[in-house]
Amino acid sequence: RTMTKWDCRLAVFLAIVGFTSALSSMHSKEIYGVPKSGWTSPEWRWGYGVGTGHDCAMICRQMYLTRESRENLVAELLEPKKKTSFEEVKLVLGLAWQNGRWDGSDGGPGGYGEVLTLMAEAQRYENGSEESCSQLLVQDMNDRFHLLNPTTEQLEIMKSILSDGDHDSARRRCAGLVLSAMEFIENGL
Repeated sequence: RTMTKWDCRLAVFLAIVGFTSALSSMHSKEIYGVPKSGWTSPEWRWGYGVGTGHDCAMICRQMYLTRESRENLVAELLEPKKKTSFEEVKLVLGLAWQNGRWDGSDGGPGGYGEVLTLMAEAQRYENGSEESCSQLLVQDMNDRFHLLNPTTEQLEIMKSILSDGDHDSARRRCAGLVLSAMEFIENGL
């Protein structure tokens, strides 16, 4: 049987749909392979006891249960090796900031609780290019860093991050400094 004009169109359509689906999964912001996870997913439901946000938080807390695992993450972030997905890093930050609301390690009023609120709204750091979203997150983390009472050395490193031309390196180093200053290594999630 020879292919008709409609058969060809159907084949092209199916190829495009398959390609688009593959691209979509390549750029997915799913965390830990949990379907429908990520800050923009309606199933995420940050702060609730149900939803993919809760499922990912349980996995994350287990992954960073030991001091050694937390030390390794912070070291990797401060010397960016791009091993850990940045979506996972944002989850770690979110859990640390959520915890910090209770123990004061989030910088208190005007601190990282505000960044967490913006993150949970899934607009400021999710809509736009990866670079522009990263720049906004770095700027917001940088603006509050002094509230964590960092060392002079940490302050100097944080200032230098703003001039880092590599947005991925900047956001990773910034996240590492914030987690370090919040005593994430010592206190965990």
